[in-house]
Amino acid sequence: MFRAVIFDLGEVLSSPPSLVSTLAERAGVTENALASHYWTGRDVYDAGASPRQYWGPLLETAGVSGDDELFQELAELDAELWADIRPSARALLQDCQSSGLTVAVLSNSPHAMQKAAEEASWRSHIDHLFISATMYLLKPDPAIYATVTATLGLRVSEIAFIDDKQKNVDAALAAGWEAHLWVDDADTRSWLVGLGVL
Repeated sequence: MFRAVIFDLGEVLSSPPSLVSTLAERAGVTENALASHYWTGRDVYDAGASPRQYWGPLLETAGVSGDDELFQELAELDAELWADIRPSARALLQDCQSSGLTVAVLSNSPHAMQKAAEEASWRSHIDHLFISATMYLLKPDPAIYATVTATLGLRVSEIAFIDDKQKNVDAALAAGWEAHLWVDDADTRSWLVGLGVL
């Protein structure tokens, strides 16, 4: 019997269409330049690196200089964009919550996401928010799944998990969770119905 459903955030719940254009405009770089370097060094950023450590090299590579004020502004803007989840994803959170399940989000995200997600309107639909930067652990490190399991106080067999990256799904399965590779919200709902949690 499943007692908790854990969702990844990026893509699984949110897919901001204006992410690149909005960030590029604020950073003063082309969309192509930002898109080309956005994921470079992202794992380090999601593991707890500062805005300067991530945005500084990104802008420098794109031929733009910046200061700590700009780096912090970009960090907050980036997090706010990712924290804006789809209506159909919000419905999944609400329905899981209404079913009496423990609902959580486990995201590889930087420190700025902690604040953005805590202040998001959907925060009331989840019981636990796990952000990698504040945990200093990243999926697919087995330790992050063990930490979440311990925090929830559940058996691994009682946890269902959805992520858009196969390596994170595989690691969750290895940890004993039931896990599913995200396709879209309708597919997520069908999977949860199949598990008997919705």
